[in-house]
Amino acid sequence: MTARLLGLNDEPQESGAVVAVHWGDYRRQEIWVNSGASVGTWFPLGGEFWVVWDRQRMPAGVTKQHPDWHDVCARGPVTLLVGADSDAYVQGWRAGRRGLWQQMEDVASEDPREAVRQ
Repeated sequence: MTARLLGLNDEPQESGAVVAVHWGDYRRQEIWVNSGASVGTWFPLGGEFWVVWDRQRMPAGVTKQHPDWHDVCARGPVTLLVGADSDAYVQGWRAGRRGLWQQMEDVASEDPREAVRQ
């Protein structure tokens, strides 16, 4: 899958839009939601109703009470997340299983004597 990264001029306008910062990097990934109550404001997933000054719950470096699109883009590469029908999820699951199976076959066909020499 190839994801197109969003820039400063690509802000999704629909309330409730969801984006990921550092998509796929589980150590740094953040999910942000376009606020429905405060137009133009973005919050970390679930953060719209947090006490904003509670820095224990906000991602490190978020200092504004009402982060906007520029603040989201400043956190790293941004990817728009969209829903898909169940067929897309099934295809992704199958592709992941095929990849895992291929990796297992590759390891099974390796010569253990070669692995010991390295």
